[in-house]
Amino acid sequence: MQSDKPISSIDAPPLTPARKAWVENISILFKHKYLILSVTIIVTAAITVYAFLFIPNYYKARTVILPARHAGGALDNVTAGISATLKDIGVARLKGGEDSYSPLSLMMSRELQEKIVHQFDFQKMYDSKTIEDAIKTFSDNLDGELSEEGNFIISFQDTSPRRAAQVANTVADEINSVNSRLAKEEAEHNIAYVSARYQQNVADLDSVEAAFLAFQKKYGIFSLTEQARAEMTALGTLEEQKTEAEIQMHNAEQLNGTNSGEVAVYKGTIDELETKLAQMKVGMDANASSFVPTNVLPEIAIQYLSLTREFEIQSKLKAFLLPSYEEAKLDESKDLYGFVTLDHADVPIKKAGPHRSILMLGALFGSFFIISFFVILFTNIHRARINFRLDRERLGV
Repeated sequence: MQSDKPISSIDAPPLTPARKAWVENISILFKHKYLILSVTIIVTAAITVYAFLFIPNYYKARTVILPARHAGGALDNVTAGISATLKDIGVARLKGGEDSYSPLSLMMSRELQEKIVHQFDFQKMYDSKTIEDAIKTFSDNLDGELSEEGNFIISFQDTSPRRAAQVANTVADEINSVNSRLAKEEAEHNIAYVSARYQQNVADLDSVEAAFLAFQKKYGIFSLTEQARAEMTALGTLEEQKTEAEIQMHNAEQLNGTNSGEVAVYKGTIDELETKLAQMKVGMDANASSFVPTNVLPEIAIQYLSLTREFEIQSKLKAFLLPSYEEAKLDESKDLYGFVTLDHADVPIKKAGPHRSILMLGALFGSFFIISFFVILFTNIHRARINFRLDRERLGV
């Protein structure tokens, strides 16, 4: 049942400063409601006219690429060989390099973007004063995203749907072009190192063969025990693993610099292998007399064992370096196609923007709140000035 008491007689909550300020501000808004509504309508109408008449539609085209599959090159073979021996000495297997670079890094490179800006004459189209300004505007319209499945999505927006599709597909092609050029440059560095290592191995092997032949002719020793042969094979395998790690470390230095974490891992691996090799050689030298005929003097036995050991090591290294050298030459001569296009960009039919309804709502609510804020602000400032003048009159100052 409603009360018949007048509003003034109803008990009201105490008028706190915050409540008083709230009531005063609402009263100000009601007092100036026509001004607020007029400005809001004018601003919203202006933004609407501008959105429909002066902001063109833009369309977004997408191309999806993914890393290409390769049979594997020289560096893959280098990496695959570092396995069982490293596990035996407590060193994890090294991680090999990939066939392609980051597509996002390639896409955002100045080389690629400047080439496409020139190709499609975007400097004139964007009315940019300098090529740097055109590249920046082009970069703002270009986007790349790596999906959870491993695909790379290239998106480009433009006022022309056909040009948007053309640019998206061109970016995919240029990513492959830059990737191939970088891979060739890397292969040139690799083959120079592998070639030098192989030539050194050939020279070392020739020298050891000559010294070994002269030793056999002088002392007439031609055979080793099975125990010695097994240890020689194990030693040669360790030397091969060390050489593989050195090649991988050189490749990592070319890509990431000498102070990178990957290079530090390779250096640690090489140190572990060298320690293991030194331990094995000391043990073999101590047991040299048991590996050769009993009628051979100890110092001759050690000399014979050293020559045989060096011969086994260099032979095993040659068996590894020769195919690696040949494959490095093939990697240098071929075009490495790093990515394949899963979905080519089609000419988009629906516009991607602008969202004019959102612009209109933003203009409506934004202008309303902004004009309301300034009305309250200026009213309070005006009141403060009047109160300040009255206070001065009362004080006589």
